[in-house]
Amino acid sequence: MNRMVIRANINVLPCVLVMFFLISTAGAGQSSYTLPANVDTTAHYFFFFHNYYVEVNGPHGDCRYFDLLNAFAKEDVIVVSEVRTDIVSSKDYAKKAAQQIQTLLAAGVPPENITISGHSKGGVIALHVSSLLQQPDIKYIILAGCGIKPLAQAYPEPSTIKGTFLSLYANSDKIAENCNAVLLSSGQGLSSREIILDSPEGHRLFFKPDRIWLEPITSMLAQ
Repeated sequence: MNRMVIRANINVLPCVLVMFFLISTAGAGQSSYTLPANVDTTAHYFFFFHNYYVEVNGPHGDCRYFDLLNAFAKEDVIVVSEVRTDIVSSKDYAKKAAQQIQTLLAAGVPPENITISGHSKGGVIALHVSSLLQQPDIKYIILAGCGIKPLAQAYPEPSTIKGTFLSLYANSDKIAENCNAVLLSSGQGLSSREIILDSPEGHRLFFKPDRIWLEPITSMLAQ
């Protein structure tokens, strides 16, 4: 697994504001985050699974769920996400999401045009989706979703995980850790890269859009 450190730079605030404006403007036309009834096989689909905090506190608390979706929504990306209204197991919810993605694949959407992301418990769900789909060309972005001790028994068997992975987490995070145990022990059909973000925000870094972690996602989507 390739690993690097990215540090925040407070001197680039004007650039941050410009980037967020462009992202929000590009996604402003998306009025719904449900899976479209009519599948555009040329589009890029971005699935996002929120954290346990939103499960318990809803989408309008400290974790700015809709701000995150607006940041993800950009040209040529259809964001698919929903608020989980019940506390569900990661594996069970992943089955539902995997069925949606299978619908896209069956309709002719290339696997490389599908990106699946999740923060914290949402990252565990994304790992389960990978285990179910077994698609090496689907992209996965795990946001502080590995090494979470309360969810230790919820992770899928590493040998079943397939896909192209980007792992992001803050060096100050006291809840999540690196993805070594999950991704380094996996077999063929998997490639991974991990970026340690130099930020004091800890696990809450991904509670709102931030240039430090949005830029690596933008780069991955452009590949």
